[in-house]
Amino acid sequence: MREAKTAGAGLWEEATARNGQVDKTQAAAGRRLPARERCRDWELVGFVGAQGAVAIEHVMAAFGLGRTAAYRRVAGCVEAGLLERLEILRDRPSLLRATRAGLRYAGLSLKVASISPGSAGHWLRCASTALALREEFKAECILSERELRQIERFKERPIFSARTGERRSGEPSFHRPDLAIISGELPIAIEVELTPKAPLRLEAIIRGWNRAHWVAEVRYYCAPGATRLGVERIVRRLHAEERVRVLAVVPR
Repeated sequence: MREAKTAGAGLWEEATARNGQVDKTQAAAGRRLPARERCRDWELVGFVGAQGAVAIEHVMAAFGLGRTAAYRRVAGCVEAGLLERLEILRDRPSLLRATRAGLRYAGLSLKVASISPGSAGHWLRCASTALALREEFKAECILSERELRQIERFKERPIFSARTGERRSGEPSFHRPDLAIISGELPIAIEVELTPKAPLRLEAIIRGWNRAHWVAEVRYYCAPGATRLGVERIVRRLHAEERVRVLAVVPR
């Protein structure tokens, strides 16, 4: 697991190094900022870019900002072309997403997140879960799906994912969790389940988690009702209680 820890730290070390280069900062933001503000903008954009999509409340919670201060910081980043607002949920405030320039500014080698009305709720709940986990783990130990996907691509092997079967080509297929925690020798996989999965698909995933010896444990944060009952039923059927914990979903 030391390799995964090194890889995760490497993402942020690289970002930190890039953030100190004034020429790249100016090129991305299009303006010169005081050192303190430049660092804080980098952190804000990096947080949004890593999560994919967040609400203003997530920014407030992540950085301990009041609503007015959060809106002011975000407005500056939007004006600089580092963040953009997405108006895709009816009767809900706009979401925030890092632009391509913003990702470069934060030193993140990630693509611009693809957000749709159907996926927006899940993106937001994952961000809420990541913030809630800060009560138990340090912020730098919590990786989003976007970050862990990049680490696994670099390492060319599963570090946080479960093997769920084989593709038609004969290559193994894997399922990535929504979040991962680098803690101890092995990571913890985090799943955020808001709607019921097809039983056969869910069984294949949980069976894969039960066999994933490279993961310490798996936590399913489930919406009440059919979603949680379905996960609990398959966990019991596969005798995976020692590996898979089923918990209540984190509020929005």
